[in-house]
Amino acid sequence: MKPLRKLIRPLDAVLMIVILLASFIPVGVFAWQQFQTPVAPPGSTIYAVITINGVEYGRFPLYEGASEYFEITSEDGWLIGDQYNWIEIDGEQVRVNRDNSPDQIGVMMGWASRPGQTIIVLPHRLLIHIVEVHPPDYVPDDDVVIPF
Repeated sequence: MKPLRKLIRPLDAVLMIVILLASFIPVGVFAWQQFQTPVAPPGSTIYAVITINGVEYGRFPLYEGASEYFEITSEDGWLIGDQYNWIEIDGEQVRVNRDNSPDQIGVMMGWASRPGQTIIVLPHRLLIHIVEVHPPDYVPDDDVVIPF
């Protein structure tokens, strides 16, 4: 058997390094897109929409100074058995503070504050989705049609 040195040519090593570096390009692009924060138009509001088993539980506005801490339980008729979720809203962000799901994935997801972010507690069928609601007269720049 030939030694490993004789099996790898110099250009093979260069090619492996280039492929390794290129494999990180999607991670960089994804991270860059996630941290682009578009400027919200005046009058738009950001909400945390909580749904349980596909039914909307409530919409909670996220704004500076907002503060809520509440429990969603099976006694309310929303969850099954002895399930519970403690939801915390602190200013412009929301999170699942405590729950009794087995893996605590919803708790580990942390805070959500940007439109499009979600927090999911799958065993309880709980979904918190951040949405942005624009004023009725809002027209996005990319939808403006200019006649010729």
